[in-house]
Amino acid sequence: MNKKNKSVWGTRIKGKTSNTFQKVSSSIEVDKRLFKEDIIASIAHVEMLNRQKIINFKIKNKIIWGLKKIQNQIIKKKYHFDFKDEDIHMSIEKSLFELIGDDAGFIHTARSRNDQVLVDFKLWMINSNKKLIDLLDQTIKNILKIEFTNFQDFQKQAWR
Repeated sequence: MNKKNKSVWGTRIKGKTSNTFQKVSSSIEVDKRLFKEDIIASIAHVEMLNRQKIINFKIKNKIIWGLKKIQNQIIKKKYHFDFKDEDIHMSIEKSLFELIGDDAGFIHTARSRNDQVLVDFKLWMINSNKKLIDLLDQTIKNILKIEFTNFQDFQKQAWR
């Protein structure tokens, strides 16, 4: 979204787009699970902008406050995901503009949409792999526990 709450393609297509086109071009249903990563990456980016003196402390805190408020709404299931927002990045950005105004636009300073998508996906993959490794470890431990118990039972039976 931009300041005028237009989708990315909406700035180039002059006519009204159909609901069918909007639904086809929207990935919000799939990538809304990236909300934590998108917010974490945006907070880190805003921190960098402040350290580089691109934005001041007040704007940084305002943006971070807005992002955390959005995150809490999503976690509490009080956030409305709309397919018209296209993707998680646009959805969060639109909500941030609604919460804090034009200062929300700073989250894209020195960062492209491709950067944003790639960072979010990499963070999601790292977290997902950690969860998967934990689940595999637990599965292996459970299998070993069952096998050890079965082996002990076998030994008891053999010595009777």
